[in-house]
Amino acid sequence: MANTDITWVRPEHRAACAAWKKIRDFCKGADAVKRAGNAYLPFLDPTDKSLRNRKRNEDYLKRAVFYAITGNTKIGLLGLAFRKDPTLSSPEKLAYLLKNTDGAGTSIYQQSQLVTENVLEVAREGLYVDYSDDSGQAIILRYQAENIINWRTRRINGRDQLVLVVLRECVEKDDGYAFEDEIQYRELALVEERFICRVWRRSGESTSGAYVVDSEYQPKPKGKDFWDEIPFTFVGAQNNDPTIDDSPLSALVEINHGHYRNSADYEDSVWFCGQVQPYMTGLDTNWRDHLEKNGVKIGSRSPLLLPKDGSFGYAQAQPNMLAKEAMDSKRDYMVQLGARLIEQNSAAKTATQSSGEQTASTSVLGICVANVSEAYSLALGWCAKYLGLVSEDCSYTVNQEFIAKVAESGMVTAIVSAWQSGALRDTDMVRAMQKLDLIDPADNPADVSDALRNQAPSLMGG
Repeated sequence: MANTDITWVRPEHRAACAAWKKIRDFCKGADAVKRAGNAYLPFLDPTDKSLRNRKRNEDYLKRAVFYAITGNTKIGLLGLAFRKDPTLSSPEKLAYLLKNTDGAGTSIYQQSQLVTENVLEVAREGLYVDYSDDSGQAIILRYQAENIINWRTRRINGRDQLVLVVLRECVEKDDGYAFEDEIQYRELALVEERFICRVWRRSGESTSGAYVVDSEYQPKPKGKDFWDEIPFTFVGAQNNDPTIDDSPLSALVEINHGHYRNSADYEDSVWFCGQVQPYMTGLDTNWRDHLEKNGVKIGSRSPLLLPKDGSFGYAQAQPNMLAKEAMDSKRDYMVQLGARLIEQNSAAKTATQSSGEQTASTSVLGICVANVSEAYSLALGWCAKYLGLVSEDCSYTVNQEFIAKVAESGMVTAIVSAWQSGALRDTDMVRAMQKLDLIDPADNPADVSDALRNQAPSLMGG
């Protein structure tokens, strides 16, 4: 019997959700990690259920210091990718995407930044292109990995195509001045090679009722009767197929987790060893009883009277440096993994040295950025088809020049000389200057060449 439960979740998706939550928590920082309690920091003695041990575990958790290494690294990589603005090439009728991509006022720049951030975190995101009847415009909607719960592919005309995607959506249900969240499911299906979209909601007013189809519609490109594909694409860290990729930050998260546990042990040891213990020797029973009765004050203004041969001192445990050494070792390893925001080195470095040091991290970033660019170029093509435009004219490119190139005077002179001698075409010269950030990379090389040839005469001309 066929499964008709729209809420069914693929096993690999369910298995990945736990890992995704951990990575997202570690990227958010200390508040999210500590809010998880003992999920990331085990009890000191789980067999002891006493109130005293519970209080000790609460203090153990509070004293632990979480270093936001993973989150800072992600922000640093994101900053490298968006060091320069992405470039959009599309027909004039799609220019609105620069300011409103999803119909809610999010620009394509902001949305692609969020998509890149999620790909860096969990190596997965989804883009769905829909058509808004209200505005008469195609829109690009993004879905986080956790909300893409089911998918299926089939080989059609020699290539694997999506024939089913189920998306979980959270919508606000108005209740006067208040509101409550309601879960619905959007089914994107290819039925008899025709794309159909269904929205599933709970039947009746009950929060436990069965999900039924609330609406069904069949979008179509302008000038055609139907879509022969689902206008949805995955965005991954290795490629853009439906397979769940490994997170680029997973190795760093594991070391960050170990560093957090070492920090908890170290801070607990510091607190325990830092509490000095006063002691007295040479007291007889009468003197002991006298002090217990009258109390003992310690300080420079409170002389402490002791019997003959009596002594007073402080005992302090030796510090435990094993946890600190483990923390330092993990910190150094995280620096090698790309978390250089923790340890700033003020020494001057050449561009070649900086480039070599960041090869490992930027190569992963380069793949992620290339996948985001490819997914948006594909989505822009679908937007163009919705409006009856030429889809081949659409492209979106996120910067992959992560290290700023230094425009040395000799290099610029050589490029200009080669251009003047005819060894370089006008457009090749412009592209070379764009790579050095001397000309805006977003400008069309042909337009720049025309402007150079047709510029107004200079007042300084002979």
